[in-house]
Amino acid sequence: MKTWFTTVKYAPNPDREEYFGIGLIMVSPESGAVKVRFSRERVNRINHALGIAKSSLFESAMQQAEGLAKSSEPLDVKHLEYLSVYENGVIRYAPPKPLVIAQDNPDNSGAELMDQRFDRLYQKLIADKQEKSGRTSKGFALATAFRRKAKKDKVFKSHLDIDYKFDSIELQADILFPDISVDFIGGNGSIYCGSFIDLGVQEKTLQKNIAETFLARNFLASLFDGDGSPSDSQCKIILDKEQAESSYARQAFHSIKLGLEKEPHNLLIVPDTQELMDRVLEEVIEKNVEPFSNWIRKHPPKAFQYS
Repeated sequence: MKTWFTTVKYAPNPDREEYFGIGLIMVSPESGAVKVRFSRERVNRINHALGIAKSSLFESAMQQAEGLAKSSEPLDVKHLEYLSVYENGVIRYAPPKPLVIAQDNPDNSGAELMDQRFDRLYQKLIADKQEKSGRTSKGFALATAFRRKAKKDKVFKSHLDIDYKFDSIELQADILFPDISVDFIGGNGSIYCGSFIDLGVQEKTLQKNIAETFLARNFLASLFDGDGSPSDSQCKIILDKEQAESSYARQAFHSIKLGLEKEPHNLLIVPDTQELMDRVLEEVIEKNVEPFSNWIRKHPPKAFQYS
């Protein structure tokens, strides 16, 4: 019996393009069977960490997806492909994939096989260890707590833009460049910014995040900071202290330290949000940093030079 599945992903902050698996849809074109399940517990935990209020529209979107299992019309792979094109800003459906099973029990009925396959895949993709233990990644919690507190702090906002995303028009750039987002940014003759890296994500995602963070730093240096050399940079990479000292993140931590070998002052390892805010605020006041959205009007970027 062939089965196909798609995961449903949630982006609490679409501008940051951080997606979390919250649901699973599985279909069997042969039998017409459909199974759908969402983890509202996981949604609630993410919302709580980010300080996001419960949304009736979001709940309605989940209920609509759950209704697919009760539809009188059969759901097939084409329907899943159609869903993968749909996006409402916070919910995204991944493209459907065939489920490959090494071995099924031949004595089970089609319905039993469907249930078993669905439960196994849900446990693997959605009900992960983090969800079962009720814990939120330390790095993720540090970043979200910082952004939430900083946005409410008048002194902070008088020196820095928080949770900032660039665009080509603002940078007056005639080239297409990758999306660049930073957790805070200002200017004082050169760029002063900071980005969190969560060491608690999967290895593939972690390496991608590290690469993109360094790409963004180098790009900003090329546009604004002198000749773009590391000595001119004031772009911080921020890590949670507990994660940085953990054995599972040793390799990633080494990669980050190596990338900042010539500018160790730009690696901030902090135990909590308050210490981070105190350290950053002390620097921006001392350096007279102003929000990037104000500073860029007086300091337009240089023409980008390809190497």
